[in-house]
Amino acid sequence: MKRLFVFMTAGLLALGAGCTTPSLKLKDPFAITSEKMSGVGKGVSRIEIKMLFGEPEMIARSSKGETHFYKDLNLNSLWIVFDGDGTVKSYKWSD
Repeated sequence: MKRLFVFMTAGLLALGAGCTTPSLKLKDPFAITSEKMSGVGKGVSRIEIKMLFGEPEMIARSSKGETHFYKDLNLNSLWIVFDGDGTVKSYKWSD
């Protein structure tokens, strides 16, 4: 019974650790930070986004627009959907 309790406790701790996003605290000129994210919103141009975050890791095109995916050295991620005119339509990020 004691082994089962230890096993289940270790499993719960491992699950809890997996739910957090670790930060490596590395210096990255294109880091996705809350300060930079304050400058992101509807209507911001693709060029302004590129100045903040550099080149995207991936670009996907769909009927909803063009989606750019960014990831920084600290494992933060950012998805930005651009309208046909090249401005931010929506975005989602994790820090």
